[in-house]
Amino acid sequence: MELLGQPDFGRLLRRLRVERGLSQADLVGPKVSASYVSRLESGSRAVTSQAAGHLAERLGIAPDVFRIASGAASGDRAPALLASAVAALEDGEPAEAVRQLTTAAALPDVPAGQRWQVLWFLARAHELLGDVRVRREVLDRLDAVARESGIVPLRARVLTGLSDCHLLLGETDAAVGRGREALASAEDAGATDADRLEALLAVTAAELAAGRLGEAEEHAGRLLERSGQASRSTGRRRVRALWTAAAVYTARDAHQRALHLLTEAVGAADARDDLLLWARVRLAAVAAHIEVHGGMTADPERWCREAEAALGMMDDGAGHVGELWAVQARVALQQGEPAVAAGWCRKALAAPGVMSRRDRVRTEILLREAELATGAGEPAAAELRRIAEETTRSGSLDLATRAWKALAQAALPGT
Repeated sequence: MELLGQPDFGRLLRRLRVERGLSQADLVGPKVSASYVSRLESGSRAVTSQAAGHLAERLGIAPDVFRIASGAASGDRAPALLASAVAALEDGEPAEAVRQLTTAAALPDVPAGQRWQVLWFLARAHELLGDVRVRREVLDRLDAVARESGIVPLRARVLTGLSDCHLLLGETDAAVGRGREALASAEDAGATDADRLEALLAVTAAELAAGRLGEAEEHAGRLLERSGQASRSTGRRRVRALWTAAAVYTARDAHQRALHLLTEAVGAADARDDLLLWARVRLAAVAAHIEVHGGMTADPERWCREAEAALGMMDDGAGHVGELWAVQARVALQQGEPAVAAGWCRKALAAPGVMSRRDRVRTEILLREAELATGAGEPAAAELRRIAEETTRSGSLDLATRAWKALAQAALPGT
């Protein structure tokens, strides 16, 4: 393996530095001055092995990404880097995959098909790391590649991912727009049934978050119909379809219907296929059971224990432990322990990981209900009033109704 020659080395160095938000001065070290870095990037100075090793360390990449087999072109490095990155993803090392794929994405003259694969796996690696904003930026680049190179059938997957990112960032209108684009692309471009179902899942979730419940309910019906026609190999998508539709019916106050769907989802979920989904759908079913029955019975108690055990077993379970704590808060409040419920709510809201905007607002409402039950009085009522007004303005009328109802039940002035 020999060092990449100029000007490719300089172009790669500059792209890696800029993508990390670093200045040339940030790369300075022993025998590596800012002016030397500048000359390297311009291609006017050859690089030494020592300098390349130092620069790789400062950039946080593997040293051999600046090296290439003798006689190989820049485009020939991409497959090797991609293979290494995919192996890292399979080994549960997304950070290493990001290092390799970022280098591959910066290489010049990579064919469109290879660039597509590099960016797709880079977006996946950032998803696993919870880097929602960076994932969105990578998917935007991927969308440009799809449009420029005519890879239209695969564009639906990118748009679905972008809708997901906008939703997690609370950008609901953008999420709806991208979701609808994804669905139109999937219907018109000869996409697979799986792509169509994923797009339908995305647009339904986005419309729900945006408070467009009529449209969300229409898409939820299509979602249940299509996922019900799917083969057993798409069982995971059937579970997600049931869960997403249940969330829509919950927003419509059709709690019995939601519980029915979630009970089916609990039975359909396979821990061997997706342990995280298996655990999370159980928590959703527990919350739905409390809404309908006002308390716990043997089945939801077992679901809660199973979910807690599963989340504790997984590396990525920590990102969803807030969902468990929110359910435990709801259980505690129903059991007449508002102080305990408030404690669980605070833990859930402070938990690491990504909690959807709807789940966060529901947990905040629950926290204020628990605080009111402990005698917190006007401060808790003022927060509930703020939530009610904000959700009313944003069009999330089901959440607004829940907040106003909690205020009314507290029988405080101004409710």
